[in-house]
Amino acid sequence: MQDTKRQNPKLSNNNHIIVGASGSGKSAFIRKNIDFKQNRIIAWDPDEDFRLPRVRSISVFAKLCQKQGFNKIRCAVTVDPNEENFEKFSQLAFAICHAQAPITIIADEIADVTRVAKASLHWGQLARKVRKYGGTLYACTQRPEECDKTIFNQAHVKWVGALGSTAAYKKMSQEMDIQLLQLRNLDNIPQKQVEYWIREGTQPAKKQKISFVRRR
Repeated sequence: MQDTKRQNPKLSNNNHIIVGASGSGKSAFIRKNIDFKQNRIIAWDPDEDFRLPRVRSISVFAKLCQKQGFNKIRCAVTVDPNEENFEKFSQLAFAICHAQAPITIIADEIADVTRVAKASLHWGQLARKVRKYGGTLYACTQRPEECDKTIFNQAHVKWVGALGSTAAYKKMSQEMDIQLLQLRNLDNIPQKQVEYWIREGTQPAKKQKISFVRRR
């Protein structure tokens, strides 16, 4: 594949920011919306939550990206979750994006590796430009009040489930443009259902739910 037309500004933005405490339904929503068998999918996965072939060093991930380029690549990266490693992951992820080779990029627990204000260089580039380069970004966090502003500005879809702190509820109440009480009033039943709020673009947020079917 030639590199001359890596970007296409007409591609739509389907980037997601997914926010919720442990057990809020983040993983269920991700499994429902992402095809983990697709040919091009990579994940920053510090807690080993995603079923993908796994590497445990940035240098190995760099070699894999160099080898595969714009071709098939399926990989989860589990390394020390610090900003330096995450910046390198973001840089490599952006390097293998191509408008003619769609790729899904998952970044889990971003509050551990991002800045509260402006995004760092390569993470910011990925968040701002990925949709033009054929990428769809799913950024996840339990602590939205500790994440950078860039990802919230660049995410077309905002998903929020039950949260773990007042600060998190206040942050997401503003992002979703709903009252704090509405956001807190989610009817979650262990092993049966989770409720969440979802907002696309400037459309009003909607409350939805995921029901779980118990296997016998």
